[in-house]
Amino acid sequence: MGRASVLFALLFNGAFVALAAMFLLIIGAPDVRAQAQQADQTQQAFKNFLAQGDYNNANFYLQNGLINPEQLDTGQMFYDILHAQYWQTLNGPNQKVAVLHDYLGKLKAFDINQEMTCDWRNGRVQSRCTLLNDLAASKSAVTLAFFADLRLDLNKTFPKRTAATFDVIHRLGTSFSLADIQMLSQKGMIFGDEVYEPVALAAHYEINNTVSLHRNVPRGQSLQMPDNYLSLNQLNFMDVLIVALGNQQGYRQTSEASARDALLCQYVTFVAAQMRPSFDYLGFVLLKRDTFRAAQIGERVRARNAIYEPFPPACVSLIAGMAQNHARINDVMSLFAARGDVETASWLLSLKAPATAATGATGTTINQ
Repeated sequence: MGRASVLFALLFNGAFVALAAMFLLIIGAPDVRAQAQQADQTQQAFKNFLAQGDYNNANFYLQNGLINPEQLDTGQMFYDILHAQYWQTLNGPNQKVAVLHDYLGKLKAFDINQEMTCDWRNGRVQSRCTLLNDLAASKSAVTLAFFADLRLDLNKTFPKRTAATFDVIHRLGTSFSLADIQMLSQKGMIFGDEVYEPVALAAHYEINNTVSLHRNVPRGQSLQMPDNYLSLNQLNFMDVLIVALGNQQGYRQTSEASARDALLCQYVTFVAAQMRPSFDYLGFVLLKRDTFRAAQIGERVRARNAIYEPFPPACVSLIAGMAQNHARINDVMSLFAARGDVETASWLLSLKAPATAATGATGTTINQ
């Protein structure tokens, strides 16, 4: 055979081998996809049995090598099952959740504090969530305490995510009490030392905010913030207490709103002397809360079967304390006078501390 013939034969054979290999890849590709799909289905079946609390059938997959624990994301699995199976009725200690946590942790250790993948709008939007923020935004103090016993870090913070303490104080008076804060403090949750990034706080409840989305956490409008918040590097605990007071939770002129305001004002009064303001507290609260007016001092309103005060006494005392040593009380007074609210303007003017001494002033004093 000539050299040309030999070369042609080699090329032909090489092409044939390449075509054969390509043919095998094409034939084999569906098998690979089918195997991957079957593996996903097997893991989902395993997960379904865990969600049902059926550990006998779940163990079948482990005992027969159908599931490799090292390949599981047990933290994500715990988070998914918790929200899908237990979240709506979760209120305090739950033995089934504790068993699930222990079972998955023994398969493969996981950190309950890590960020998890979460879906919103039935899977159309995927984001990152944390169990701590989910709980603080929608569950009770005893539920938070239960997860703290499962090694949930109540002080864990993440970049561009607001500390969970904000959701606790924002829900003070409706879902949390001062006793609850005391209980959470005993569980290690620190109130007062943390700092807050203003931009993240402003976006905390926005519908399209990808760092705080979760289908099980109620969403609302953007938080109302002080006018100069973009120029602030950070906010302290007192600052965010005032931000919370300036923002109601979607209900207005109700007994629940009044109870929430009263308790929050009491708490602000309790911690007022500990931190320096980053913005004008008096101007912010009065401008954002249209019920905090002189005409509504002592007013009582009936709503259904409840009687409430739109401007609770604790908040009257707080505003009075803010006004007594406010550096620009005349400016605030003039603002209400320009709006025709002479009664509030006169009240603020009457609260102005004498120039000689303010030592006889009563109520909470917050220097502005």
